[in-house]
Amino acid sequence: MAAMSTLDWLGVVGPYAIFFVMLIVYYVWEGRRERALREQYEEGDHA
Repeated sequence: MAAMSTLDWLGVVGPYAIFFVMLIVYYVWEGRRERALREQYEEGDHA
C-alpha cells in the first residue's frame, strides 16, 4: 500500500476538520446570543 500524499490526507481529513471548526464556532455564537437574550429578558419586569 502506497503512503498517502499530503493532498490525499487533506482531502480525507479536511472536510471533517472544517465541520468540527464550524460546529465549535456555532456553539460559541449561539452561547453568546443566548446569554444576550437572557440578559435582555432579565432586564425587563417579567416576574
